[in-house]
Amino acid sequence: MSNFYDPTLNLNPDAQAEENKLVNRALTKYPVPHFSGLKLQADIKLGNLVLNTIDNDDVIWVCTDIEGWWNFPDPEIPELIRGWGDGSYDARGRWAARLLTLRGAFLTQDPSQVPAARAKLIEAANLVYEGGWLVVNEGPQKGAFVRLSGRPEIATISPRGRTEFSIGLRAADPIKYEYVDGVEDGYRTEILTPSASSKVITNTGNTPVPIVIEISKGFTVASQTNPPTLTNSTTDQEMRIIGGTTATNQLEIDTYNREVLDVEYDDENPTQVVNVENGRAKMAVLSEWIYLNPGPNTLAITNFPAGSSCTIYYRSGWIG
Repeated sequence: MSNFYDPTLNLNPDAQAEENKLVNRALTKYPVPHFSGLKLQADIKLGNLVLNTIDNDDVIWVCTDIEGWWNFPDPEIPELIRGWGDGSYDARGRWAARLLTLRGAFLTQDPSQVPAARAKLIEAANLVYEGGWLVVNEGPQKGAFVRLSGRPEIATISPRGRTEFSIGLRAADPIKYEYVDGVEDGYRTEILTPSASSKVITNTGNTPVPIVIEISKGFTVASQTNPPTLTNSTTDQEMRIIGGTTATNQLEIDTYNREVLDVEYDDENPTQVVNVENGRAKMAVLSEWIYLNPGPNTLAITNFPAGSSCTIYYRSGWIG
C-alpha cells in the first residue's frame, strides 16, 4: 500500500469519524438483556394447547424451541446432466415439506397434576388421523397445518413433576400463513359483486399464496362466448366459469389443491352440506389457478349475473 496522500480522495474528516463510530458500535459486544422473571405471552399454540402460559390448573406450559420454523424448508432442485457438455441444465425447483420439532416442558405445582397435564399434551399431539394448526405469534400471527412426523417423546424428569417433551411435526405445505383468530383456518375474506367488481388484495408475505373462491348459489351462465370470469390482473391470470348451479348449490374453487367442487346445501340449514361433487367441468379447461403475488393484487369479476357474488378467502404467506 502506498504511504502518501492522494488529493483526489478528498476525504471528509467528519464523515470518516461518523463511519468509525458506526463500525465500532457494530463491533461492540451487545449487553445481555436482564429479565426479572419468565415472560409468558401465550404466543404459541398447537391445536387447542396454548404454550408459554399458565393454565387454569396453575400448570406452566413453556415452549423452548421450534426447530425448522425460523428457517427455510429444504429445497428440492433436480440436477439434469448436460450429456454433451459440462454442468447441468438450469431446472426449476420446489420447496419440500417443512419439518419441525416442537420442544418444551410443563411445570406442575404438585406431582398429582402430571397425569392430567400429560393427557392434555397427548390430546394436542394426536395428529395422525387428523392434522391441526401450529400457530406462532411472531408479528403477525403465522400458522402451518401439521401432522406428526414421528413418535413424540415425553419424559417426567423431577419429583415435583416437571415434564419435557419433543414433538416432531410435518407441514405438507411449507408456507407459513397469516392466521386470523376466530376464523376457520385463519382466512381473511373479500367479496366481489357485479356492482363492486374489483378489489385490491394485499399479500403482505414474501411468497405467492393460493386462494379459495366461493361462487354464490343459483349461479347462471348466460353466454359461453363471454362467460363469467375472475381475473388477477397483477399476475395476468384468469378463471372462466362455464357451468351454473342450482338454488341450493355453490361452486367452491381451491387453487392450492387445484379442484372445483359443486357443493349442495340443505334448504332448511344453509350451512349443512348434503352432497359434494366434482365440478371441474364447470370451469373452462384453459383457466389458470389464481395465486396472490407478494404485495397488492387486483382481483376483478366480469359478466357475473345480477345478484351473484364471489367470495375470496386468502392469507398472506411466508416461506422463510
